[in-house]
Amino acid sequence: MFVIGATATGKTAVGVELALALGGEVINADSRLFYRGMDVATAKPSAEETKGVPHHLIDFLDPNESYGLAEYLTKARSTIQKVASRGLLPIVVGGSGQYIWALIEGWEVPQIEPDVELRTDLESRLEAEGIESLASCLREIAPDVADSTELQNPRRVIRAIERVKAGLTDAGSNRRKADEPPFESLVIGLTVERSVLHDRVLQRLSSMQKNGWLTEVESLLADGYTIEDRALSGIGYRQMIGHLAGDYDLDEAVRLTVVASNRLIRQQDNWFKREDDRIGWFDMTADQDESCNLILKAVRQWHDEDSQSPPTAD
Repeated sequence: MFVIGATATGKTAVGVELALALGGEVINADSRLFYRGMDVATAKPSAEETKGVPHHLIDFLDPNESYGLAEYLTKARSTIQKVASRGLLPIVVGGSGQYIWALIEGWEVPQIEPDVELRTDLESRLEAEGIESLASCLREIAPDVADSTELQNPRRVIRAIERVKAGLTDAGSNRRKADEPPFESLVIGLTVERSVLHDRVLQRLSSMQKNGWLTEVESLLADGYTIEDRALSGIGYRQMIGHLAGDYDLDEAVRLTVVASNRLIRQQDNWFKREDDRIGWFDMTADQDESCNLILKAVRQWHDEDSQSPPTAD
């Protein structure tokens, strides 16, 4: 089963409670959590938050390692099978829409080798003209791909252009859905009123500062990682690196991180549509305990009856 939604909607807590109640383990589908040493700015769940529930596909990459959809699918599918083979319920939790739907729909995604000449040209253009130039290029040649790409992340933009140029766009020809879904799945979607979600983002930023956000980024830089490494170009890291480089003060780094977080939420909303009848939506705005009880009740029904119909909170 899957627990999905935008950032700060409470997916981690719901996934843990479902695992505890139903005898499950969590498989991560948030690409920000793959990287070791990147805990604070990613809001990586702590041991206290996971409550002893095993969480897979977290902390298995160094920040400079390359990792794409094809690699994730191989590893996630293997992990799901291993959890299920032990008689436990695999619970996929995350907000990376591409990874979620690729698992649910059984995408077949070929792995491609980088085009060295093209990559060199793109990296030279990045250095000379900035990320907006590459983003504009991607919008021009593949607007659908641009809509699902983090356009402030140089590595992802470059990789997306490479895939388009190779005829393997994430919006179509590089993926093929399975004739039948690879496994039965229930999709639980969490939603929060936008104003409340914005407040949660601000609270998360405040917690990040208290929990050592700046120190974490300084440590990564001291270890030799840079903003050119894929992971450090992500939200919270790019902005703090800009502050440490003297480009702006800490308040501006926080503001830019809030802006980037809200942009991410909009991108996630594009992946997870409220009108998608494959998703059973639950509102986590107010009484989260009551919402968790409703979710657990619906999941128990699905689990016991082997039903594939998404539940509702109505």
